[in-house]
Amino acid sequence: MDVNPINYELTFEPDLKKFTFLGTEIITVSCKKATNLISMDCAEIKIKSCTVKSGSKIIKSTPKSDEKKERLSIRLGEKIKGKATIHLEFQGILNDRLLGFYRSQYKQGGKTKYLATTQFEAADARRAFPCWDEPEAKATFEISIIAENKFSAISNMPVQSKKKIKNKTLYKFGKTPVVSTYLIYLGVGEFEYLTGKTGKVQIRVVTTKGNKSKGKYSLELGKKLLNSYEKYFGIKYPLPKLDLIAIPDFAAGAMENWGAITFRETILLYDPKTSSTRTKQFIAEVISHEIAHQWFGNLVTMKWWNDLWLNESFATFMATKFVDKFYPEWNLWDQFIEDAMNTAMGLDALKTTHPIDVKVNSPAEIREIFDAISYDKGGCVLRMLENYVGEKNFRAGLKKYLSTFKYGNAKGQDLWDAIGRASKMPVSSMVNTWLKQPGFPQIDISQKNNDLVLRQNRFLMEPTKKTQKGLWHVPITYGLGKETKTKLLTKKSMTVKAPKGPGFVANIGRTGFYRVKYDDGILLDLKMLVDQKQIPPVDRWAIQNDLFSLCVAGKEEVENYLDFSDAYFDEDSYLPQTNVATNLNSLASLTFFEDYSEQIRSYTINYFRKILSNLGWVPQKTDKHTDAFLRGFAIFALGKFGDEYVLEQAQIKFKEFLKNPSSLHPDIREPIFSLVAWAGNAKTHSQLVTLYKKAKTTEEKLRFLGAMCSFQNEKLLIKTLQFSQTSEVRSQNMQLPIMKIAANPYGKKILWPWLKKNWDKLSKKVGYGNPLFNRIVASIALVADDSMEKDIKSFFRSHPTPGTERTQAQTIEKIRIHSKFLRQMRKEFR
Repeated sequence: MDVNPINYELTFEPDLKKFTFLGTEIITVSCKKATNLISMDCAEIKIKSCTVKSGSKIIKSTPKSDEKKERLSIRLGEKIKGKATIHLEFQGILNDRLLGFYRSQYKQGGKTKYLATTQFEAADARRAFPCWDEPEAKATFEISIIAENKFSAISNMPVQSKKKIKNKTLYKFGKTPVVSTYLIYLGVGEFEYLTGKTGKVQIRVVTTKGNKSKGKYSLELGKKLLNSYEKYFGIKYPLPKLDLIAIPDFAAGAMENWGAITFRETILLYDPKTSSTRTKQFIAEVISHEIAHQWFGNLVTMKWWNDLWLNESFATFMATKFVDKFYPEWNLWDQFIEDAMNTAMGLDALKTTHPIDVKVNSPAEIREIFDAISYDKGGCVLRMLENYVGEKNFRAGLKKYLSTFKYGNAKGQDLWDAIGRASKMPVSSMVNTWLKQPGFPQIDISQKNNDLVLRQNRFLMEPTKKTQKGLWHVPITYGLGKETKTKLLTKKSMTVKAPKGPGFVANIGRTGFYRVKYDDGILLDLKMLVDQKQIPPVDRWAIQNDLFSLCVAGKEEVENYLDFSDAYFDEDSYLPQTNVATNLNSLASLTFFEDYSEQIRSYTINYFRKILSNLGWVPQKTDKHTDAFLRGFAIFALGKFGDEYVLEQAQIKFKEFLKNPSSLHPDIREPIFSLVAWAGNAKTHSQLVTLYKKAKTTEEKLRFLGAMCSFQNEKLLIKTLQFSQTSEVRSQNMQLPIMKIAANPYGKKILWPWLKKNWDKLSKKVGYGNPLFNRIVASIALVADDSMEKDIKSFFRSHPTPGTERTQAQTIEKIRIHSKFLRQMRKEFR
């Protein structure tokens, strides 16, 4: 860039009655070459005046906005060079689209209230003030906010001074260190604060009035995490304060603005009486993720958005690592494997996936890559890398990287070089095979006498000659117990000595991001070892997890999977148990209306009955953390597949709940409410709507909304969808009813016609360019079959939804895979 920003002096005056804001801005810039044109990013902003000064001289200037390109160009009467200042006055909109500078609406004591807040990542700071809106254009910021007296104001830095002006207050904030525009924060509202300290840093939880008592857990955890990260990175937290801010309307889960992190209320506020175990865990993971960003992302920022994945996957990986330190009993790495690795592999086994490191040009393309590849596959690759080089070398490389590039920008390659130097291992060449090409390998293992032959091929659900290519540097650890070896497979195939003893496992601990296909002889040995629990839980998980995905890909028979799953009947470890349950549940749901479904369904019911009889209905003090997840899952699955006893119990427990809400544990509320709906009628529906409206917390509201998606009657499901379009349901939760109804077998026929009919209304409600659209598009994969492919394609051609093109292609591919899988099962079971 020929013109670089050095400092922004900004004053904002939001009007929460007219939903507009006034702004003044002085940008100090440095012009490398003589120029008579200054061009920057600017969208949905009216420029009221523009003056450019070079030294003390005022230069004639003409501003011109290009709405389509989101650019502001300032033509100058003469060429300028060196330092200059641009003085702008402008007006903008406090929109309701949850991006840029926007308004959030909430109710308090029956009154409607508003607050103003920001979401600038990836490229929406330009909606609040004209700027160079890209990560590399770092500058310092001096921010002021003029707010009505009843409000308080928040930004990245602490308040330096407050001054009364008539019925308003002028807040001046401290000057920031150099920072990218996407991390700037502005907040104005009737906030209350819960304040704490760690060292010299002030930490606050910020909420709307009446909610601060629910911020205690987050405040304590925030203090602990800030300390731990300082120690791990060897760099003090760079700002004087850290705010954790709960926002009623928020499109993402949370956003790591430097010193002023924003969250959805449900991800920051915890009430031990009404919140579920899952909510507590989720809050911990998200706070940890966002605090990790304060160093990795904020202090050192990617040069351009193609390295976004490194920001996100790193924060995901670190979040798990640190919460695991505080709560080892939560088994977070097991859950990471079940959630992150499964999700990432599901997406990455498609032809329509993308490499982790992906070229990004426009803001709409940036939104598209906030997906499971950027977050989850990236996190799995980092875990594989840490395992390959060792924890000590990984951390040493990381510390070096952060101290070298602090307050600057870096590329992913800079990190690989640092870890490579620390470990003296071929990090860069290994890791780049996982970043630059899409997909991941399947390693075929066959035994010949005392040798094992290992082969790698790309694992795809719909392979073609063209997409089958790919060669990875695969760290393969194999063996059993203490006898293990590690080899780096860099060619198509290699032969190694087989370990001695009965059977062995490859990809031990599932640290590598790849699937394993064993030959029949090895698999038979493994079944016995699983049954006798001679293999660690994570490897028991992996063997059947790979086998199941081979079935879906048409490379293995479902009968074989069901036979193999017998070995897990007495399974007592969360990871394998939950995954076998998930796989059986998905087979039974997929074949729900098939005439051979009985065979699969009875397998599934038996498995879930065993889980529920082990756990019991009522949560106990002695429960493991993850029991809470399994219990709810088992109750709902059994009811859905027709277990009379479970359906009766659900009714009894629901009646008790209506008399005395505290009689029903938060962890099993949603499954119980959902089963009442499953067996319910129109009267039940209106009862759930009333309960939804009366619910005191968002978390409880969402349980009732979820339950309303579980009816068997199609008309009632349509009623739920219509209800979700009213002002009763926030736009940020719009994807939930759609995803839940897609997962309900009785939602299959109605969802796609309803979506088509209501697409324009939906687009208006959810907001153009909102990332939640990708969730809505992806849910179509559960309700469509390949006879609908043409219809779906032509619908999206005539209703373009920018930022979802990749998800559309992936959804259509998934529809073909499901249809092919069903046809294969019909052949197998008829």
